Amino acid sequence: MKVLCVCRNGNSRSVALAWLLKHKHGQDALAMGLRKNSHETQALLYKWADLIILTASKYAEEIPEAFRAKLRVWDVGPDTYFQGFSQELLAQYEVYMKRDGLA
Repeated sequence: MKVLCVCRNGNSRSVALAWLLKHKHGQDALAMGLRKNSHETQALLYKWADLIILTASKYAEEIPEAFRAKLRVWDVGPDTYFQGFSQELLAQYEVYMKRDGLA
């Protein structure tokens, strides 16, 4: 499955999720930041993905309507995970993965 992991800047939450999906669960995953990637790049990645996981519900309106059927929101809260992969964040993602059948 091709999974696009989306957060605000594409530096912490989405990167940790893409790493976890790819290296621990064998998914084809990429990270993307809503503020750091151009609209053209975002459109390309939205088309590529089978599943789009957004890490903060407050940005759901920024996902184009045409791709919302692919969207899941795994709201892990504000970005307080600035250095490395937080074990707390990874644990939250594991719960979502089990719930949604990705683990």
